[in-house]
Amino acid sequence: MEIFATIPGRRPYRQIIDGVPRCPCLVPETFRKSLKFRAAKDDVVQVKYPKSGTHWVQYITQLILGKAGPATGYNELTQNFRGIEYTDNADWKPAMPMTLFFTHQPLRREVMNAAAKYIYVARNPWDVCVSLFRMITDVRLYQFEDGTFEEFFEAFIEADLGYGSYFDHVAAGYALKDEPNVFFFTYEELKGDTRCTVLKLAHFLGNSYGRALEEDENRLQNILECSRPQHMRKTMVIDFKANEAPQWDELFAVKKASSKQGFEGDKQRYAVVKEARVGSWKEYFTPELLARFEKKIQEQGPKASFMELWKGIREEAILLSCSSV
Repeated sequence: MEIFATIPGRRPYRQIIDGVPRCPCLVPETFRKSLKFRAAKDDVVQVKYPKSGTHWVQYITQLILGKAGPATGYNELTQNFRGIEYTDNADWKPAMPMTLFFTHQPLRREVMNAAAKYIYVARNPWDVCVSLFRMITDVRLYQFEDGTFEEFFEAFIEADLGYGSYFDHVAAGYALKDEPNVFFFTYEELKGDTRCTVLKLAHFLGNSYGRALEEDENRLQNILECSRPQHMRKTMVIDFKANEAPQWDELFAVKKASSKQGFEGDKQRYAVVKEARVGSWKEYFTPELLARFEKKIQEQGPKASFMELWKGIREEAILLSCSSV
């Protein structure tokens, strides 16, 4: 499998599919098939750049839709939703009132269905960069376990990670935020006022879901408690050895067969939800890197107008970039 390396310097592993660097977890045939995916009526598609709260929001969504109780593990959660580009969904029979999908591909108007619902969650780029770095150095598949944050930063700002450009991705979602079938919110909003965000999400899914939570405080509190990071960190755990998620069997088998690295040697259990914290970036970014990141943001021009969402964080980052190393 070819490694994309036109940009000098060490990079996390990424595969090439039809000339484009992509996530190493993808099965090429499944990914190509996913490009033809179109959501149907009443489908709910979560869209976000990696490490922007996929499982957190998915768990909340399932609880809103009437799941009987908290998930007992990652397998139970993933039985009720599918990654569009990661799994073959032909024989999947969902059990939820609405069919739930997620994707790390950008939201594009030309593939949207007015009768479907789209949830876009945006997270500030400094924390996304750090969270993605921590994940990639945890998982052997990326061949970057001993990589430094400085090396990873280069790959992130050059969009050389197999996930495309963070700025292009969020800009595409932000441009569609006012569409009636799009619910756009930030990770920081969810963290800062979980109750309000959960209620807004419930009403977006259907006014009956919103009213049900407003009229049943105990159920709302149960959702808030179950979706706390402390709870999810204990239950949302992938067991690579046991292969806890059966719908990913094909993915794991293909990767083991087609790559010497495969998943052997990975940490056997990986928590997909870590701290769910805002501000971890301050523990990783040096003043120099912050200055370079600000330059990258400015280079995006009007496309990065969405950065107003994190005006306070950006001002703090600029201030820290001016401090001595």
